Parts: sequence; structure tokens; C-alpha cells
Amino acid sequence: MSDHGAGVSATRKPRVREGLVDAAIAAVLAVLVVINLMAPQPVFAHAYRAPDGWAVLLGLAASLPLAARRRLPLTVSLTITGAALLLAALGWDPGVTPFCQMAGLYAVAAWRERRAAVSGLAAMYTSMAILAVLRVPSFDDPLALIGVLALTIAWGMGRVMRWRRQSVEVAQANAVVAEQARAVAAERAVFAERLRIARELHDVVSHTLSVIAVQSGVARYQLGGTGDPVASALGAIERASRSALDDLRRMLGLLRARPDPDAGPARAPALAPAPGWMRDWVVDLAIAVVLAGLGLLMVFVTDPAATRQYTEPTGWSVLLLLVATLSLAVRRRWPFTVLVVTLTAGVLTTVGGWDHDMPFLCSYVAGYTVAAWRPLPVALGGLGLHLAVEAAGALVDTPHYDPTADTTAAGALIPFGLGLIVRRWRHQQDSALRRALEVERGTARTAEQAVIAERLRIAEEMHDVIAHTLSAITVQSSVARHSIAGTDNPAGPALTAIEQAARSALTDLRRMLGALHTNQPGQPPSLAPSPGLEEIQLLASAHRATCGPVELTVDPGVEATPESLRMTAYRLVQEALTNVRKHAAGSAAQVRIVLDGQDVVIQVDNDPPAGTQAPGPGTSSGYGLAGMRERVAMFGGTLDAGARDHGGFTVRAVLRSEGALA
Repeated sequence: MSDHGAGVSATRKPRVREGLVDAAIAAVLAVLVVINLMAPQPVFAHAYRAPDGWAVLLGLAASLPLAARRRLPLTVSLTITGAALLLAALGWDPGVTPFCQMAGLYAVAAWRERRAAVSGLAAMYTSMAILAVLRVPSFDDPLALIGVLALTIAWGMGRVMRWRRQSVEVAQANAVVAEQARAVAAERAVFAERLRIARELHDVVSHTLSVIAVQSGVARYQLGGTGDPVASALGAIERASRSALDDLRRMLGLLRARPDPDAGPARAPALAPAPGWMRDWVVDLAIAVVLAGLGLLMVFVTDPAATRQYTEPTGWSVLLLLVATLSLAVRRRWPFTVLVVTLTAGVLTTVGGWDHDMPFLCSYVAGYTVAAWRPLPVALGGLGLHLAVEAAGALVDTPHYDPTADTTAAGALIPFGLGLIVRRWRHQQDSALRRALEVERGTARTAEQAVIAERLRIAEEMHDVIAHTLSAITVQSSVARHSIAGTDNPAGPALTAIEQAARSALTDLRRMLGALHTNQPGQPPSLAPSPGLEEIQLLASAHRATCGPVELTVDPGVEATPESLRMTAYRLVQEALTNVRKHAAGSAAQVRIVLDGQDVVIQVDNDPPAGTQAPGPGTSSGYGLAGMRERVAMFGGTLDAGARDHGGFTVRAVLRSEGALA
């Protein structure tokens, strides 16, 4: 599967799961709405109309649209609000439709921008005002404000969840940008190291090579064209020094090449700070105070439609109510303790015969907090405790507790599930932030490693290009100087100066390369001959013995090209065969090195490994190809690498022996 296909599949799976969750919520609420419409409710004394097909249809319209609440949040919220308005205005029992409205308002607040979210909230306020003006039962007394406040809280929770979800996305984006910044930092560190080495090489080697070329040229001119062997040696020295100087200029030009200005990372999206009212402790304190006020209102204001007659409130009932509500102010700090306190207050309130709705509502908030802020085993323990208390109330004959009419036990699952969702989001955000911090800490280390790798690469290049040439110049000048020892040959001083300059430059270069080889302290770089076409034969033989068949074709005319070009051809073949060994082990390879006019063409083809897909550019890190491009750029050439139509991979490089300087 391709990376694109994998990404689409990974994105589709969460969407399918979310769709199934929404469909399940819609189905459950639809069943509850229909049951509530068809079954009599002994808790209230309102004389609702007898349900019929239209009532059921409106009940389904107020619940089933929730299956699309993430895709069409505003439409779903407006549809549910309209259906609930018609159901109550026409005299039917609204039942649990307010829960459907809460789900719709939460969705539009969580998944849409501010304008759409405010539109959904305004539609809910308008519908409530219409029901109050029409004096619809349950909407014509002050206790109706509790329902309005509950719907508003659901909308506010949606806005909080939207901000949290965006913060997770921003944290993940910041982590990606941090990784990109690490790569850019490494690239910039490498560039700085290149510039430093370029300056040092210019100071150490370029001037020396220029002096050698001038000295040898002057001395050869003084000797004239007499066919003197010393003159021939001086000519070879002059040609070698000028060739090495050209190679050095190419390499220094490549080292000075600036990286792509567009390679910088994209700016990470910035998340606006949470509003002041969204601070955790402010939200918790506000919830505790509001619920305490509503609880006192429910205690001292009697609903005329209620059939239950609770015991008259006392100081103890008020104290239990305040304990249950105000303890929510510290719900994030001690979630499980607050859950135990609210459940205990609810049980004692029920045993005393007082109104127990608000204490148990507080226990739902505490249960949500346990699920959202504590490990899963603790959250499951809190849910089990909550359900056990509810079950005990159904088994024990407690005052004013009717398990057939009181469906709060099933409702405990809703805040628990919501808490698990929030817990997952928070962990995603924390993971993204940790990832960004780890990347930031690793930036310096990555840059240092990149600099070391660049040092080693340049050390190898400089050894291959310059060190051997300086060694040859030293030997040539020394032999020529000894051959004219004791004579008055005018080339003597020039040969002495050339030999001393070459030895001094070679010593400086050896010292510099030794410093670059930081992973092998104390070991000076080898001055063995640079690898060329003969070594390619050995390279192919080694590949045949360990990896697979190799067909090698070398144009004899390539031997006449400059030594630095032949060395580059060797390095290109070496890197290409290394890629074959890594990504297509066992496959047959074909290596061709031919002359095309003044150009040298190196082409390496390999077949795909048996039983696998053809290797492509996406299967490699790209560092090898990048190094090959830099080698080719030294000779003003081109490099093409990619998968073949019939399978396998091709690397084709063109080196220009008369290439322009980089």
C-alpha cells in the first residue's frame, strides 16, 4: 500500500468509528424518546395529549438526526430544536428531547465556527421563549430556567471541547514543524561547516598549488624545449597542479553553494490563548456556584406539576446540597474523592427524604472528571461505584425513589463516555507537546552529527582529489632535483621550492584531514592512490561474490580523462551498487561507463528483486542520491535516478570533462 493510501485508510477508520458512535447515540435516544412518549410518567401531574403517530414522528425527528451531528451540526441542531418545539407546543410530553437538544447544541458548538454555534444557541433561546409565551406545561414557571441553563452548559462544553481539539491539532502541527526545523538546522550547520572548511582549504592549499604551478611553469620556460627530462617533470608538475587547482575550485564552489532558500520549515500555526473564563479553576468554581444556586432554587421553589412531595428542607439538607455542589470546585484536583463525596451526599439526601436530583447530578459531573483525569482502572472503579449506588437505591426501599421512572442510572454512562473522549484528546495533546520538546532538544545533537558526517565526507573528497596530487608533485620534484644535483641547472631552486611547498601543503592537509576525521583520532588519512577504473573491476567482483551478478562495460577511452573524473566515476558506481545491495539484494545489475564526445556517461541499472515490487525513490532515504548529485555538480554534469517502467531502478550520470566551474 502506498503512503497516500495508508494515510487515507488511517483517516477513514476514525471517521467510521465516529459515525458508528453517533448512530448508536441517535438510536438509543430515539428509543428513549419513544418510550417516554408512550409510557405514562407518574413524576409529573401535567395532562399531556395522548401520543399518536405524529408525536412519534416528531420524537424521531428530535433524535435520529444526531447520527449526522458531526457532518451537519447546525442543521441537526436546528432540526432537533424545531421538532422539540413542535412536540411541546402541541401538548405532547417533551420527555427526554432536552437531552437530544443538548447533544445537538454540543455538536454545533464543538464542530462549527462561532457564528454557526451562536446561531444554534439563539435558536434554542427563541424556542424556549416561545414555549414560555404559550405557557406550555413545564415551561411556564421559574424552574424552566434550569433546563435553559443545562442546554447553555452543554453548548459551553462544546466550545471548550472545540478549543481543546484545536489545541491538539496545533500541538501536533508544532511537532511536525519542529522536526522540519531540526532538518533545516542540520542543513544550516552543514553549510556553515562547509564555508569554514572552504576558507581553510583556500588558505592552505589553493595558494600553494598556484605557487607550484607558477614555479614549475617559469622553470620549464627557463629550460626551454630541449627535451630535457627535468623539463618533462616540470611539465607534469605544472599540469597536475593546475588540474588539482581546477578540481579544488569546483569543490570550493560546491561548498560555498547556499542551500535552497525555500527549504525553511513552514511557520507553525499559533493557537490563541484560552479566554479567561475558560481557565480550569474558573470553570470549576463557576460550575460549583451555579449548581449550588440551582439546587437551592429547586429546594425552596416547589414545582406545581410534581407529584412527589419531598420532606421539608432543613439545615442538614441544605448542608448536604452545598457539600455536593461546592465540592466540584476542586474536582480536577481530587476527582475520585469528589465523586465519593457527591455520591454520599446523594445517598444521605435520599435517605432523609429530601430532593436528591441535584446531588446526583453533581455525581455525574464528578464521574465525568474521574474518567477524564484519572487512569482507566480508576475511572472504571468510579463508574462501578456509581452504578452500585444506583442499583442499591433500586433494591432498597428508599423514600421517593422509583427505579421505573428514574432513569438516572443509565445516564451515568454518558458522562463516563464523554470523560474518556476528553482524556484521549488530552493525552494526544500531551504526546504532541512531548514530541515537540524532544525534537527541540535533539536539534543540536542532530546538527552536530550532520556536521561530523559532512566533515568526514569532505575529508574523503579532499584526500581523493588533492592529497594524491600533492604526493605525486612531491615525488616528481624530488626525483628531478636529485637528477640535477651538483649541476648549475637553473631549475634547481624552483624544484626545491616546489618540493618544499608540496610537502608543507601535504602536511597541512594531512593535519586538517586528521582533524576532520574526528571519529578516528590519531590516524592520519591514507595517501594511497585514488580509486579509478581498475578499482571498479574489483568493486564489481566483490559485488558478484556477495550480492548478485554484475555486467560491467568500460570504454577504454575513459582512461584518458582526468584522474579526478575517473575517481568520481568510481564513487558513483560504488554508491549505486550500494543502493542495489540495500534495496534490491540479489538482483542483476548492469554497469556501463562510456565516452560520449567530451562527456563520460555512467549508467547503473538493476532489476527488481524476485517476488517484490520495484524499488523506487521512496524506498531510500535520499542521502546517497544527494551525495551523487554533488559529485556530478563538480563537473557541471547531470544525474537522473528513478524507477524503470518495467521494474527495477536506473542511475544515469553525465560528467563533463570540460565542465564549467560550479
